[in-house]
Order: sequence, then C-alpha cells, then structure tokens
Amino acid sequence: MGKTFLQKIYIPLPYRVLGFLVIGLSLGFAFPKNEIIHALYVSGTYFPKTIVTFAALLIFNLLAGAMAKLIMFHKDKAGRMFGLILVLYISMGAISLCYASAWLMGLTNITWSLPGVEVPSAGAWAAQIGNTFASVLTEQPLLQALLGAMLVGWTSAKYKVLHPIAYGFIALGDWILWFFKKLLWYYPIMIGCLSIGIPMKFGSKGMLLYGESVLWVMIITCSWVLLMITVTRLFTKRTWKQILSYYGTVYPTGFGTGGSYDTLAINILSAENDLGLDEDIAEVSIVFGTVLNKNCSTMSVLVCTIATCTLLDIPLSFMEILVLIPPVMILGLESPGIPGGAGYFMSPVIAALLGAPDQGLFITTFVTLFSGLIPMFSTAGNTTDDGVVGAFLQDRFYSYIHGKLPPASLLAKEKEASDAA
Repeated sequence: MGKTFLQKIYIPLPYRVLGFLVIGLSLGFAFPKNEIIHALYVSGTYFPKTIVTFAALLIFNLLAGAMAKLIMFHKDKAGRMFGLILVLYISMGAISLCYASAWLMGLTNITWSLPGVEVPSAGAWAAQIGNTFASVLTEQPLLQALLGAMLVGWTSAKYKVLHPIAYGFIALGDWILWFFKKLLWYYPIMIGCLSIGIPMKFGSKGMLLYGESVLWVMIITCSWVLLMITVTRLFTKRTWKQILSYYGTVYPTGFGTGGSYDTLAINILSAENDLGLDEDIAEVSIVFGTVLNKNCSTMSVLVCTIATCTLLDIPLSFMEILVLIPPVMILGLESPGIPGGAGYFMSPVIAALLGAPDQGLFITTFVTLFSGLIPMFSTAGNTTDDGVVGAFLQDRFYSYIHGKLPPASLLAKEKEASDAA
C-alpha cells in the first residue's frame, strides 16, 4: 500500500520547531486575552515541569550508563582516555563560558553589581563561587545526581562482580534516550504552545528580546567556531583541507538536526574520513563528546538567563553571571543531546541559584527562549568541537594514550599531508 500524501512530506525537526514557534508567537501577539489561546499556552508547561520533576533520576542513569560504557568497552586505555577526555571537555567548557561572558559584557547593558551591593574583590569573588558551589552540591539534587552517577558508573564497571549493575545502567540509559527520541514529535508542538506566553505576557518586548537573544547566540557561537578552526590548524597536525572538509560536513548537519545524538553517526564518519582521525580516537571522542560536551549550549544558556531575568524583572548583575559559570559548566556534562535539552535540565538549577520568585514561570520562560534557532547554533558548535578534541587526542596525546610512539606509517602519512598542505 502506497504512502499517503502527508507521509511523503517530511519536514526536518528544527524547521517544524521554527514553524510552531512562529505560529505560537503570532497567536500570543494577536490574541493576548483569548482563553483558548491561554489554555494552549498552559498545556505546553506540563511536559517541561514533568521532566524537571524526574530530572535527577534521568541524569543519574544517563551518566552512570555512559561512564560504565567507557570503562567496560575501552579497558586497555580507559583510564588514560577518560581522564584526557574529561580534562579536555571541562577545560573547553570553562574557557567557552569565560569567552561568552566577555562577549556579553559588550553586548548587554547589565551592571557589574546590583545597586547598593559592593563589588567584591577577586578573593571574595572566588569565595562566593566556592560557597555557591558548596550550597549547590548540598541543596541541588541535579548536581548530586551528576557526581553520584560518575562514581557509581565507574565502580560498577571496575569490579567484575558488579558488572550486571553496569549493564543495567547502560541498558536503562539507552532506553531513556530512545524514549526522548520517540517524544521528539511533540517538542515542536510544546514550543509552539510555550511561545504563546512570550507576547501574551510581555508583548512586543518579549518578541524583541527573543530576536535579540538569537542574534547574541549567533554572534557568540559562530565566532567561537572560527576560533576553534584556527586553534585546530595551529596546534594539531590537521591540514586546512581536513579541517574545512570536516566542518563543512558536520556543522550544517548539527545545525539542521538541532540535536547531538542525531548528528552522531555523520560526526564519527566525517571525523574518520574528512578529519583523518583513527577509528578508535574518532569513536571515543565523538561518542563521549555527544554525552559530555555541551559547551556551546552552556554559552547559549548564559544568554537565555539574561533574557529570562529581563522579561521577569529579576535583578541580575554581571557578578551573578560569573558565579553561575561553575555550576553551568558541570550541568553541561549531563544535558541530553536532544533539541532544547539544556533548557530542561539547566533552568531549574539556575532558577534556584538566582532565587527566582516563581521558579515554575522562570523554567517555562527559559525553555521557550531556548528554542528555535538557538539549539541549532548550539548543536552545530557542540558537535564540531567534538572533532577538535579528537584531533588533539590523536596529535598531541597519542603516546600517552597508547603507551608507545606513533607508528612510522602514521608519521609518514601525517608528513605527507602536511607537505601537501
């Protein structure tokens, strides 16, 4: 039996998101007092609130499974490989957030400190970050789940008697990702419903601020991508042809899908074929980058935090943005690589840290702003950064990972490519 006309028409997910976003903004702007339109908006808030309720449980299983998979399936070099990957992705996350903060100093007009609040010294600022981080660890179940999952995943995979538990975490993590992927059809509808609230509650100010947020994200993430291309060329053995071929393949794919997991297969193939990475290096860096690396998403989170606080009239200073960097960086290690995943899993912690009066409203507003083009730019940057880490692993840390010097054939191949470039 042949396909129906509607079945033959396939609209990629990001474009469905954009379409429903425009429809929702238009409905909220045109009918701000309509009860039916308001009910549509309220219906969109149920799903993110439900996900937030179970966020700690979801995060624990996802990261425990990822950790167990690394230890069990890469036994011979798991310790060295994981240590390097973790250091590289944490370093990239920290640098990218500082980079985004520097951009936001010029793009926004928020003050260094709130009126009547003294600007802290460098030591006081560091102490404030430490106190905030300590309170987050004791009060926020999401970060407790993150650290606990890494410990449990490592322990269950390290000791043979606990392997059944490790396999259970791996299977459960795969099932959670399958469940989210099956629900992606609803994501555009939810965003359309939530977006009604921006013009309905905030009028043209909300519409303008959303457009401004998209512009800021585009500037910050695209300039970051150009910086990473330059760094890869200067500090690895990859040629311009290899780098540009990789970015030319993966960046538009990440932008078009809006989700790291949907880009995973293409990313691995391009890392091997275009960027010239060894199969084991490509698979490990890309797979665990898909799980652990959301640095461009965290940069976008800072932008959406400022926009959300502006819409809800929550006082915010640049010092508070800087204090958010450590917890946001850690949250970037566990956000699922689905469109808008960072909005679901980071917004509750940010709402708590900022003391939002109505945390439910903060979360739904944040999730709405973190939609449309913003996840597309974020994903394009996240996925290509995974290849950058792979290039550094292969070119700068080969001897450390493998415990031996690169074979002569590989060195000859690299010299040939360098000479050709």
